[in-house]
Amino acid sequence: MIYKISFENLKESITLPVNPPELVIGGGGTAFSDSQVIKGGERTIIGNSMLQSVAFSSFFPRDYDSSYCVRKNIPDPWEAVDKINKWRDSGKPVKLLITETDINMYATIRKFDYREKGGEPGDVYFDIEFKEFKFIKIREVVKVAPKVEQQSDRPETAATANTYTVVKGDCLWVIAKRFYGNGAQYPKIFAANSPPIQNADLIYPGQVLTIPS
Repeated sequence: MIYKISFENLKESITLPVNPPELVIGGGGTAFSDSQVIKGGERTIIGNSMLQSVAFSSFFPRDYDSSYCVRKNIPDPWEAVDKINKWRDSGKPVKLLITETDINMYATIRKFDYREKGGEPGDVYFDIEFKEFKFIKIREVVKVAPKVEQQSDRPETAATANTYTVVKGDCLWVIAKRFYGNGAQYPKIFAANSPPIQNADLIYPGQVLTIPS
């Protein structure tokens, strides 16, 4: 299967030039724990969903070779290594996307080992492992002062606005289609939320967006 593996932070991205021979996908599903109940025998406690992990091995070639490279624009091997090390140590998740699969998630880089092999100068082989990252939503309780009604001879002309909390898989196009019936209206949402949104293609679960009418 020819698929595309890419991961990115807010400003940079890497697309693997050589597909790994296999993907090792773990986790997911539901957590269980077993315990002994006095005079009741063994019991199972069903917990919450587990985080998914993805691991694979590949290499960054020094030169393009059509026999194994799935794309022509290959990164410099050691620049790619430095970039991944920087992302791993940044304390922030990256976005991991693998086409032809259901993997499209934010993740932390848990392992990144790399090496050169004799007889293959310039090629950098690596093993990498990602662990799914979920943003924590913190609810804030806000005390609102009683509203004082004021009489006015002027009709109410101020436009009302909704808010929307971004969930996994959202993009501005999808949100615009949900509220306006037309995804091409997404620039209205981008304009109403810039800042903090600096790039219309980068929004994150948990963000609260203003949806203008």
